[in-house]
Amino acid sequence: MAAIARETLGNGWTVREATNPDAPPIIVDPPGLIYASRTTLALFDAGLDPGRGVIVSAFLDPARAALADRLPVPVVGIAEAAMAEAAGHGRFAILATTPGLSEQIMELVSGYGHMGACLGVVGIEEDPHAVMGDPIRLDAALRALMARAVDTLGAEAVIVGGGPLADAARNLVAVSPVPVIEPVPAAARRMARLLGEPLG
Repeated sequence: MAAIARETLGNGWTVREATNPDAPPIIVDPPGLIYASRTTLALFDAGLDPGRGVIVSAFLDPARAALADRLPVPVVGIAEAAMAEAAGHGRFAILATTPGLSEQIMELVSGYGHMGACLGVVGIEEDPHAVMGDPIRLDAALRALMARAVDTLGAEAVIVGGGPLADAARNLVAVSPVPVIEPVPAAARRMARLLGEPLG
C-alpha cells in the first residue's frame, strides 16, 4: 500500500509506513474493527510521528475520526477518499471481501454523506481469509462482484473495498466497464489536495 501511495504521489513526496503489529491481518468482523481502532490509536500514543499527514490504510478507516481530533495534521481514510471519488462518477457500489462488515461499511457511507449515491455493498459469501489468500480466486471473486454491481444494481462506478486488495484492484481496472476506484491512490490524491501540494 505504501508503494502504491508513493507511485501515486510521485517525486518530491516521502511516504513512511507504520504497520500495527497487534492489529488483525484482515479486519473481518466488528470486534476486529474495534481492536484495530484501539491499537491504531496506540501507535500515535506511543509517539509515532504523523509527519505532515496520515493515511489510514484499512477500508473501515479505523480510528480515523479520533486521530483527526487528536493530531495537528490532516488524517485521511482510504474509504473516505474512495467514496468521495466514486460519488463524483454517479451511483456507486462497494465490492467487499468481508461480508461480516457490510453494516459497518454502510455506516461509513452514511457518515461521509454518500447515501444518496451508494447502491450498497456487494460481498462474497466465502471465507475472506481463503479468498484473499489466493490471488487467482480473489481476482475471480472481484470480477464476479463487479458484474453483479454493474449488471444488477446499475453501478456507474465501483470501489474495491480493501487496502490489502490494492493489487487486485489494479487488475480489475483493465476489465471493468465502469470506473474502478482504488482506495489507496484515492487517499493519496486527497492528501495532496489537503496539503496543497502537486502530484509528481
